[in-house]
Amino acid sequence: MTKKNLLTTAMLLLGIVSAKAERDTTVSQNLAGVEVIGVYNSMASEKLRVVYSISKEQISALPVQDINELLDYLPGIDVRQRGANGVQADLSMRGGTFDQVMIMLNGVNLTDIQTGHYSLDLPILLSQIDRIEVLQGASVSLFGLSAFSGAINIITGQSADNHSKMSLTMGENSLFLPTAKLNVGYKKWLFSGAASHSSSDGYMQNSDYKNNNIFLQANFRDKKTGKLNVQLGLQTKDYGANTFYSANYPNQFDATKTLIASVQAEKNFGNFKIDLSAFYRRHHDRFELFRDSKNLDGTPAAAWYKGHNYHLTDVTGGNIKGAYYSKIGHSAVGVEVRNEHIFSNVLGDKLDNPKKIPLEQTDTNFIYGKNRLNINYFAEQEFIFAKFSASLGVSGNYNTMFGNNFAFGANLGYEFKQGLLIYANINRALRLPTFTDLYYKSATQQSNPDLKPEHSLTAEIGLKVNHKGFYAGLTAFYRSGRGIIDWIRFSSDSTVWHSMNYTKINTLGGELSIGYQWNKWIKTVDLSYSYINSDKKMDGFLSLYALDYLKHKITAKLEHKIYKNFGATWQYTFQVRNNSNSALTDYKPFGLFDGRIYWQNAHLNVFLDANNILDTKYHDIGGIEQPGRWVKCGVGYLF
Repeated sequence: MTKKNLLTTAMLLLGIVSAKAERDTTVSQNLAGVEVIGVYNSMASEKLRVVYSISKEQISALPVQDINELLDYLPGIDVRQRGANGVQADLSMRGGTFDQVMIMLNGVNLTDIQTGHYSLDLPILLSQIDRIEVLQGASVSLFGLSAFSGAINIITGQSADNHSKMSLTMGENSLFLPTAKLNVGYKKWLFSGAASHSSSDGYMQNSDYKNNNIFLQANFRDKKTGKLNVQLGLQTKDYGANTFYSANYPNQFDATKTLIASVQAEKNFGNFKIDLSAFYRRHHDRFELFRDSKNLDGTPAAAWYKGHNYHLTDVTGGNIKGAYYSKIGHSAVGVEVRNEHIFSNVLGDKLDNPKKIPLEQTDTNFIYGKNRLNINYFAEQEFIFAKFSASLGVSGNYNTMFGNNFAFGANLGYEFKQGLLIYANINRALRLPTFTDLYYKSATQQSNPDLKPEHSLTAEIGLKVNHKGFYAGLTAFYRSGRGIIDWIRFSSDSTVWHSMNYTKINTLGGELSIGYQWNKWIKTVDLSYSYINSDKKMDGFLSLYALDYLKHKITAKLEHKIYKNFGATWQYTFQVRNNSNSALTDYKPFGLFDGRIYWQNAHLNVFLDANNILDTKYHDIGGIEQPGRWVKCGVGYLF
């Protein structure tokens, strides 16, 4: 679709629906905080640490079409896009790496065990999301050890009304994105499902993609019986991966399939509550260094190229958590058993008997594999005395590869009055190496199977204010990291990256956010700033990930009315990245300006988006140029 045709279509849609403007419907928003309701509890007490929340209403007003873009708008989060519109992105927080963030869907840990590059392979639509919680820093009460620098919890299935919704988004570069969603309530059950297809020819050669999602969920709620949540999702992706992992090979390609399933139950027995869950995640990928065994110009691949890489990971587990509530607070204990397995033709230990690769037409077999069992457990006590809140907790992990490891946390909060509180905490965290860290080998990468878990100790202090539409937050932290896992390239070796536990990395940082909401012409104004600095210097080496962090990030957002049902949202983001890998890209500071103009009533929603309005040239990851200006328009109808 050309720019002219796209803009003409958008104006026609806006013109048609403006004739119905007399059916004005006000959509209320509350950016200051979101009440935690329904089946799922908040990841952590907001009186003891930073927990950002963003609601369905806020999401619907933003100029985004996928989770990757949405998370990039949030304070303190670094989303490094490889491909546009949800193709692939690396998510990091507080100067950590993309392997140090836990990704959860309705409280189920879906972090990828092969590599964090695939942790955002989630089979859900933006329209299904009721709330996203962002936890900065570690928490002992989170199962697993992936929440080294933070965690994201995406919550769906909270809407109790019967409805169905259809939408279509189109745009430049042949963008095509139809979606369908259905919610049905029956007695004490709520069933929901959604499906989508997204495709584009791409913004440069070999950046095309086709993504498909389907997600089904069932919730049961009863005061006597308890609560039950069942979720099942499937995603497939096929995308050109131009220079994703090496600037020397622009014709890379990736095809992934993700299956998730879980069952969660919750039951109260007076002051005692018990939570049970069982979960499964399978991820399959085929990586082609030479797409269709060809170079970008169509010539045959290099003679040394013997074939594609195939990986299949399975994570199976279950957990149980109990909590007792009293006048002074609550006590909680929990244990989780989690089995992690991989089959691959490049990762793991040599198999006695090769395995056939499913879902692929290839003569290649899985010749490597690895299995490791995790037992995670924690105990935490939270106290409430008048205006004081506090918690103490310990957690542990037994892993068949790495033995026993332990962590702890201590948190303290004081609420001067409603809406004004100060908090401080100290937490120890650790992360196990991924299978890629341990086993990946290529002409340019040399892994280390003797890697050990990385550790950190983080101290934090913060202040939060929420009063009559005004809200603000200020926090500062210091993280002492030990044995941090990174891929290092020494100056004397110009070709090979080595994975290793790279000594000590100490990080100082902070975040400031401030905003106000009105019910008049201006709906909301938000401003945030985050700062990160590491004391590690790059003397004689290059760091591929650990020192390639976002040093400064400024975000500013304005949402306002235009006329009756018309409104607009504008977002500006400014980034300065610490350059630890000048061999790939000399990162330059850049700013991005995005906008959405929309019209909506109780049933119909029409929007016109423009991303990167100023057509800024920029890189999130070394060597991978990001899209210029991209105009999109869409319409959705709620039945």
